[in-house]
Amino acid sequence: MLAPVRVYLSGPMGAGKSTVAAVLADQLGTRAVDLDARVEELTGQAIPEIFAQQGERAFRALEKQALKTLPSNAGVVSLGGGTVVDDETRQMLLREGILVTLTAAPAVLAERVGKAEGRPLLGQDPLGDLEHILKVRGAAYAEAHAVIDTGTLETDEIAAEVVAVRNRSPIAVPLGLRTYQVEVGRGTRHRVGIRANEHSQGDAILVFDGGDERPWPADAIRDLTLAGKPPIEVRLAGNEAHKNVASVEQVWDTALDAEVDRRAIVIGVGGGVIGDLTGFAASTLLRGVALGQIPTTLLAMVDSSVGGKTGFNRPRGKNLVGTFYQPKFVLCDVETLSTLPREERIAGLAEVVKSAWLDSEESVAMLERDAEALMAGDADATIRAVRMSILLKSRIVHEDEHESGRRMLLNLGHTVGHGLEAAGDYRGIRHGEGVALGMIAAMRVAARLGRGRGEETERLTRLLGRLGLPTDLDERLNSRVLGFIGSDKKRRGDRIHFVIPRLPGQTEVELLGLDEVRGALDET
Repeated sequence: MLAPVRVYLSGPMGAGKSTVAAVLADQLGTRAVDLDARVEELTGQAIPEIFAQQGERAFRALEKQALKTLPSNAGVVSLGGGTVVDDETRQMLLREGILVTLTAAPAVLAERVGKAEGRPLLGQDPLGDLEHILKVRGAAYAEAHAVIDTGTLETDEIAAEVVAVRNRSPIAVPLGLRTYQVEVGRGTRHRVGIRANEHSQGDAILVFDGGDERPWPADAIRDLTLAGKPPIEVRLAGNEAHKNVASVEQVWDTALDAEVDRRAIVIGVGGGVIGDLTGFAASTLLRGVALGQIPTTLLAMVDSSVGGKTGFNRPRGKNLVGTFYQPKFVLCDVETLSTLPREERIAGLAEVVKSAWLDSEESVAMLERDAEALMAGDADATIRAVRMSILLKSRIVHEDEHESGRRMLLNLGHTVGHGLEAAGDYRGIRHGEGVALGMIAAMRVAARLGRGRGEETERLTRLLGRLGLPTDLDERLNSRVLGFIGSDKKRRGDRIHFVIPRLPGQTEVELLGLDEVRGALDET
């Protein structure tokens, strides 16, 4: 049974929010609340009066107050047409419940609102005003767990779609009109045909790795074919040694030989290497076509599939050539982890620990409680861990898509981790194992520069060990590893943006000298 979760209905006037809310609440056995009515109840004034006397800005502040005082049994909330325009309010709603935008064409909305009496934002030309409202608010309305066009649907049909969204409980990566949803659970991979048709009217190019022992590419081929999109297949070697431009060229050339056009969609099925290569190929093929991701490793689910980073390796270091290019959808199906070697699955837990430490004490404590279950591959514990990681990443990406500030926090453990990988020519250590050791190294730098305490290092090391991850940093550090730190893409001349972990939820980024970092790590 699903845990109680509040559903917020957003969208322009005339979209049917209040009507749908009542039907939806009845279906869910809960109470519907109209936010405008709640504001009127709290202020003792009608909405037009508030607008006339205090203005729209004051009204939005009253909406915030009303949201904080909603009855606990209000399971469905019909929002005002402009409630989500405020970014802080919108992100709060995305975090705390399921936010669904109901919309329709301007002409449909204008017909529904009629003469627009009691609508303070509409004047003598309701159609023109509604067109303007949709244009101005378009990016805010797009940042939702789903957008439903109510123009041709009956109320019961709309409510059923909202219930389906609630049941899927997707995670929204809020990037305005480029917002996309990440679906996490069991069996989500089978939605690839539906999602591909939603986002592309052209050919599907399926990029994957692995042999016949991994059935997930075959599943995707079958599901896409059943959806009327039999894919063009590209099989790559999905390891770091082949994360190069030659692999990207294979995707380009296969797609171009098939004469695809810009309506095409490129879909990656595999681990982080496949995801990065697929993303880069999609971002550059015909100057950019749609992208979908089906990560089949834990590492790819919690890291590379979300956030839009693409790239490939060069002799000087890892991921030194790439782009930022967001997918249209991400399907994280924990069933695909069943064929993953145990060591690979456990390596992916390093990025989960990283996310938890960046997020909060609550998230770290959750991993400590779930450590044995995560080691054993328990599906429920894995879903909790994946969702926590993606929720954190979605918030950070919203604030800093192109890694110019806060997103640098996601590099915790990666500076030294990438150095360990590069020093082994991407064969001696898995990425997750490198990140685990890199986090211990970051703790050491923090402690030796007076930014952290030994207790945090011990706690982090203990958690990594309980999850089966390596903690033997001293045995692996050498001059070659330290040398690769200077090739990190976060370097600025002879300094580097280094992620300094403190208590959970209190990690910072500092610009440190390369020699300062190397010295802190080289001390005995």
